[in-house]
Formats: sequence, structure tokens, C-alpha cells
Amino acid sequence: MRIAILGGTRFIGRAVTEQLAADGHTLLVVHRGEHEPAGLPEAEHAHVDRHDGAALAAALKPFDPEALVDVSGMNAAAADAALGAVGESVKLVAISSCDVYRAYDALHSGRNTDAVPLSEWSPLRTRRFVDGPQYENLEMEERYLPRGATVLRLGAVYGEHDYQRRFEFILRRVRAGRRRIPIGSGQFLFSRVYVGDVAAAVSLALAGDQRGEAFNVVEPTTAPYGLLAQQILAAVDAEDVELVTVRDDLLPADLELTGTLSQHLLMDSWKAHTVLGWEPTDPAGTLRTSVRWHLENPPPDGSDDFSADDAALDSAAGSV
Repeated sequence: MRIAILGGTRFIGRAVTEQLAADGHTLLVVHRGEHEPAGLPEAEHAHVDRHDGAALAAALKPFDPEALVDVSGMNAAAADAALGAVGESVKLVAISSCDVYRAYDALHSGRNTDAVPLSEWSPLRTRRFVDGPQYENLEMEERYLPRGATVLRLGAVYGEHDYQRRFEFILRRVRAGRRRIPIGSGQFLFSRVYVGDVAAAVSLALAGDQRGEAFNVVEPTTAPYGLLAQQILAAVDAEDVELVTVRDDLLPADLELTGTLSQHLLMDSWKAHTVLGWEPTDPAGTLRTSVRWHLENPPPDGSDDFSADDAALDSAAGSV
């Protein structure tokens, strides 16, 4: 199949490109040329601003795609540009997020609105993100679903090349040799999924005959944040590092997700399992692999300031 990938070079897009190349498809990777790392599979590249509808259409026309995978759709404008560049017969897969659910808004406004796990039929947000050009997956879904696209709603994606560095809240302290780490109650549930398993879901969506449907793509079980911290430490043989429970108001900013939060973001992947036939590979194994990659590849701008940790630990010791 001839498949155009919008944004196929960073993290999720990179994994999707690798998966579809391994599946034997002919690929056109569309991006601005700002991120073209070594080690990508052999594929044709088109350097174009995907928000420029005319330029995008011109880049796609000679390739004549049979399918389009949109990894980098930001909002209505991005979706409109992509949809305007391909014909009605082109198969569509778009990457979305759990941020479309009302529960996401509740979490960020200190409310509790929804029972979990969240299914594809759980209430969506009514409040929109309107502060300038940014991701608004509700807009993107509103364009893609009526065109028959398969929309994949992801939880917290982790894995190699993750530029959000989701495990850094523990790993930066491990690298620095910290023996005690302040932590909150650790009960927050946020569904996760390995980046390679997201790519596998894209492959299954392209092979299936579903149209105009959304699917939650997350692992079926989720460790709360306190247990996740323990699992990260175990993955790097640092189980002797002590996690010290402190009050929420003492937590350093990058440890706030270990505190007490108003709304869980636990998602149900039953539909993806039943309709797409999707299963994660081995969550325990992919977590260990990911943690070790990130430990060995620290972010270039990582902070070595642990004064907030020391203050939290001192306050906890003083209150005993």
C-alpha cells in the first residue's frame, strides 16, 4: 500500500514509519525537514509545511497515496489541510489523545467528573483549548471521523526517543545518585502505552475495514504513579533508593503527578482489542527497555538542581 505519513520522524511518527516499512508498504514521509534523524527506514521524504494545503496537495499528488496517517495533526486547520489534499477514497488514520475526554479537563481544573475506566463513549470535553495555535484534538477528530477515518486515542505514550521524557521524574535523580526521593501518595492512574504498540495499532487500523470510529489504545492494566516509580527503580537495579512520602505542598514541580489529584485518566482498551485485534506486546518488558534507553540517553537540558527535593525531605524529617 502507498501510505503518506504526516510527521513520521519523531517519537510516535518514527515508530509508525518503522512499523509500516517493516510491513512492506511504500511510504512518503511528510515533514518540515527539521527532524530527520539517522537510522530511519528507507522511504521517500517530502519537506513541506503540512499546514499549507496547496503545498501539501502538490507533494502528495505524484505519490498518489492509498492511505494517509496523520501523526502531527494539531487542530482543525491542520486536519482541513490534510483532508483537502487527498481524495475521498484514501484510507485515513489519525492520532488523537485522551485529552478529548471531559475527565482530562476535570483533572486540570481540580474537579472529579467521570467514572473510570474511560471508554470511547465517555463524555468529551466541552471547553476548548483556544489560547493560540496549539493542539486541539477535538477539532481534529471532528474533521476526520465524518470522513471515515480511524482515530486512535492514546494515553501517556512512553518509549525510546520520547521527547516528553515521562520517566525523567525518577531517572534524573537516579543519574545524580540521589538515595532518597520525595514522593506523594502515588495513587494517580494515567493509562500508558508503549510507542511500538501504538505503531502496531496504526498497522492494524490500516488493514481493517472499520470507518469513522475512535479507539482507545492503552495497556489493559495501569500501575499508579507510586508503583510506577518503584518499577522504574527496579528497571535500573536501584531498588535500594528510598521513596519518602511527603505532603503534596512539599512536592517539587516535576513530582506533582505523584501527589493527590482530582481525576484519574484510566482508559479502557476493550474496543481496540475486540475490533482491531490489538494487544500490547509485553508491558513489563517494554517499560524496562524504555527506562534503560532513557537512563543511557539523558536530555541535554536536564537539571541538576535538587534543592526542592532537599527542602521536602528536610520538612518530612522534621515532622516525624
